[in-house]
Amino acid sequence: MAIIVKGEITITKGFDTWKAMVKKNQSRMAEMGMVMLFAGVQKDDPTKLHAIMKFPDMAAFQAFGSNEELTEERRQAGAIIESGVMTMISEDEFFTNFPEPFVAE
Repeated sequence: MAIIVKGEITITKGFDTWKAMVKKNQSRMAEMGMVMLFAGVQKDDPTKLHAIMKFPDMAAFQAFGSNEELTEERRQAGAIIESGVMTMISEDEFFTNFPEPFVAE
């Protein structure tokens, strides 16, 4: 089983700062089974971050949300944790990176 989650959150230090935090914590997120499928800011509002994430199961998603160290890292990168909205998109039936992945560096 895997789940896809759409996250929206306000960031105050810019996308580059947030992205650097994600890269710094990549191994920690991988240990939780989390895969970042997409992340970017809203075109008309660079403080609104949108992310699509994949978790192997609900326990992994909950581990992400309750990890105090990672939450503090996110705060330090400018994420207003209390503004976050997580929406479950799909469970098991989905496809990603179709037809192939695109990564802008």
